[in-house]
Amino acid sequence: MSKKTFTTAKGRADYPYISAPDTKFDDKGHYKVNLCLSKEDAEPVIKLVQETILEGIKALKKDKPNMDIKQAPLPFHDELDKETNEPTGNVIIKFKSQYKPAVFDSKGNLMTQSNIYGGSILKVGGLCSFYHTKMLGAGVSIRLSAVQIIEYVEGSQGAEKFGFVEEEGFTLSEDVSTSETSSAAAAAEEPTPAPAKPKAEQAIKP
Repeated sequence: MSKKTFTTAKGRADYPYISAPDTKFDDKGHYKVNLCLSKEDAEPVIKLVQETILEGIKALKKDKPNMDIKQAPLPFHDELDKETNEPTGNVIIKFKSQYKPAVFDSKGNLMTQSNIYGGSILKVGGLCSFYHTKMLGAGVSIRLSAVQIIEYVEGSQGAEKFGFVEEEGFTLSEDVSTSETSSAAAAAEEPTPAPAKPKAEQAIKP
């Protein structure tokens, strides 16, 4: 069966593992992202998933007409409000891949370095692939092929990560290294050794 490629509309990235893989359950890791779309924007993807499942089941039935086939979990679901647990009207599409996706900026330029965080607005290039297993049943996986960043929310590894902003005040001098500073501080704190006591002279026997 042929695999079907597509590109989504713009959506919000939730729990993205695009810049680095998620290795929590697998040492090799997987690249993935949940893309939040309006129902209207999600409809073409939902329709493609449903068509792919029906075509796959039809092909299975052609070879084994009496086969009982159950449906695997779908790769999309309604977004629920975190407080009320009611549908928000949006749909979450789940993308996943063993391979790192290509990342492009809004102008289509390839980005070799990125640190994409949740809340980024993306368009995602995906691929629908039918599968069937005895345990899960018949379903479709949506593979993550590429992303285009429309609005970039970048992770921080510096002071900003802890809520610090630039202030007037002390700045580490470029001509004094931290190792030199640490060594000087350690030397200043080192106690001065007490003078050695003279050795008692041995008594001279007559």
